[in-house]
Amino acid sequence: MLILLLGAFLIASGFVLLRKRSIESFFLSGMCISLMLEFTGILIFAAKKGGYSREMLEFLFVSMELKGKIQYLVIPLNLIGYMIALGRYLFPFFLLQIAMQYSMISVIRRNSVLKKVSAILPVFSLIVYYPKIYKAVIAWKPDFQDFIVEFSYFWILFYIAIAMLLLVIEFLSITMVFFRRQFSLIVICMIAMSGLYLIYCGQDPGQVYRFYSSSYKWKRGIGYLQHMWDIRAYYLLMLVNVICGILGFISLLRYTQESYASDMEDVVMERKYNTARVGTLVFVHSTKNQLLANRVIFKRLNSLDLEQKEDIRKAEEYITTLADINEALLERMEELYRSVKSSSILMVPCQLEEIVHDSLNRFYNKFPNALVEVVLESNAAILADKAHLCEAIYNLLINAQDAVDAAERGEEGQVFLLSHDERLYTVIEVKDNGVGIPKALMKKIFDPFYTSKNRNHNWGMGLYYVRAIVKGHLGSLRAESREGKGSSFYILLPKYVNERLAGNQNGNKK
Repeated sequence: MLILLLGAFLIASGFVLLRKRSIESFFLSGMCISLMLEFTGILIFAAKKGGYSREMLEFLFVSMELKGKIQYLVIPLNLIGYMIALGRYLFPFFLLQIAMQYSMISVIRRNSVLKKVSAILPVFSLIVYYPKIYKAVIAWKPDFQDFIVEFSYFWILFYIAIAMLLLVIEFLSITMVFFRRQFSLIVICMIAMSGLYLIYCGQDPGQVYRFYSSSYKWKRGIGYLQHMWDIRAYYLLMLVNVICGILGFISLLRYTQESYASDMEDVVMERKYNTARVGTLVFVHSTKNQLLANRVIFKRLNSLDLEQKEDIRKAEEYITTLADINEALLERMEELYRSVKSSSILMVPCQLEEIVHDSLNRFYNKFPNALVEVVLESNAAILADKAHLCEAIYNLLINAQDAVDAAERGEEGQVFLLSHDERLYTVIEVKDNGVGIPKALMKKIFDPFYTSKNRNHNWGMGLYYVRAIVKGHLGSLRAESREGKGSSFYILLPKYVNERLAGNQNGNKK
């Protein structure tokens, strides 16, 4: 069983590094590699030590043949012991680092010194447990052996407890559903991997170094490697291993897969846009055809006798048609222009209320009788290109109002503009109770030139344009919808902290 877990975490560590390159992924991989080193050292030590029941050996190695091959590997005890030491002392360090990385507690997040200080005990332990240094220190002062055994075990448990506390506090502080759902994968993975680690971390490297010493068997150590257990206890231990292993492995894969899918979505979307540029040629061609059609209408107008009532009626119809065509062409050209100019974004500090106010003014110019309910958690400062971000929110409000009108809700139709302060993000939400979006179409709504509306008046670049603006603000755009119930679009912007303003506020409080 232990060797199967070793293989699983070998795969997981490689998967994490390949799929997502970030500081969090580095720490996750570090945890996986630490478990691999510790498990490998324990396996080799158990194979060479011998003296266990067949059930115990099958639990560890799956097959006796594999156990025999590992037993006769030419590996010195010093190397085996230091492999265990590396895994044992690096795992809690990486766990605490990732917990501090995710924590939004300002004292922890803003203080890089704490993260550096947390490396002192792991580095100290790895130095002390280096085979030559360890043996020299114990030979010089034998009583020091008991001290470092107890002390190292104490700080290991302390690090894990602090890390778990930070992760749980962070999880409980999250209020938005999709943030909590994503972070739960991290918490489950950390708890499961820590559970596996705690089962085996009692193995002190000194027991391996001093295998031939009369004092190598201390009370500290892996219990099932020290005593003969009942077979039912082994089955229970196996169940715990399986549960922790499966939970940790699946959560880790799901987390990295979601992150990878998000990154790949950007690549795919860019390719789609590059392909869709060909659509501009189609647009130019269709515009040319429309202008040729307009020429025909003008010829018909010129041939009319405006002294005849019937011809006057036809002239009015032709003029109305020309006006509609002209407006549609202008809207399409404006949409194309916006999608091109969105590549140039200049961000400056501004208040959320300013962005909301300007977005609503534009919206009410088009829908003067509409009503948008605004609820802002705070007037947060954000780093944004005011014109572009207002345009993005305006587009989402237009879509929301169109959805409400299409659903024919009447007075029950509602459009909301909300804001949330969530972990690393200032979130702007546009919500409606309109027609909703079918699940099958959710993956297409951000595609360039895709639209489910009347193609004479909509070119299908609106949501792609909004997404491009949000990406230009180093944020992300999410959508949730239920057909027949309504939709919510979330603009996730990285939180902007004005250090000078924060310092003035702290000074005023004092």
